[in-house]
Amino acid sequence: MNKQLAIIVLAVVGASAQAQDSYIGLGLPGVFTLGYAQPLSPSWGLRADYAGGLNISKDGNQDGVNAVGSFKANRLGAYADWFPFGGGFRLVGGVTFNDIKAELNAVGGGTTTINNIPVDMTGQNFSVAIKFPATSPYVGIGYGHHKSDSKGMGFYADFGLMVGSFTATTTTSLVTNNLVTQADVDAQTQKMRDSLGSLTVLPSASIGLLYRY
Repeated sequence: MNKQLAIIVLAVVGASAQAQDSYIGLGLPGVFTLGYAQPLSPSWGLRADYAGGLNISKDGNQDGVNAVGSFKANRLGAYADWFPFGGGFRLVGGVTFNDIKAELNAVGGGTTTINNIPVDMTGQNFSVAIKFPATSPYVGIGYGHHKSDSKGMGFYADFGLMVGSFTATTTTSLVTNNLVTQADVDAQTQKMRDSLGSLTVLPSASIGLLYRY
């Protein structure tokens, strides 16, 4: 029994003694990336990271219609790295958990068009929210985080695609005030969805420094 316990303890200590990477970088869809990587063998490794910090808001005016737009992007990711040639180049597969969306709120003044119907926006609002799926597969390529006896600073890079389709939803006061029908709003929303239909991937990139310990 003591011998078996010793074997288990040695196995745990040996696993925890493997080199590990902490890394930080810059890229998109988030501005900065913070992550952790655990090489398992010369061919395989596991990683997890957080990418975020992108939060943009801008006001504008078109044809007299005031608009407030915003975009934010944050995500968590879990990945498996495969090093097919035994060096730093790797193929990556994984899953991301996303909070990525854009919003546009048109308020007051001017004239806009809803389903080909000119509408006076005075005192009204029309809001559009475009969202990327909360969970999406990830495929990509990269360099770094491979198994090595070297400790200290290093370099990594990741380039990939998050796979998913954007969705669009609208809210408006126009129907309540009988300026258009709900069918008109639904038709306008469907036009936006159709235009987003070809956007089935979101590019992702990150480059930065790692520290192996």
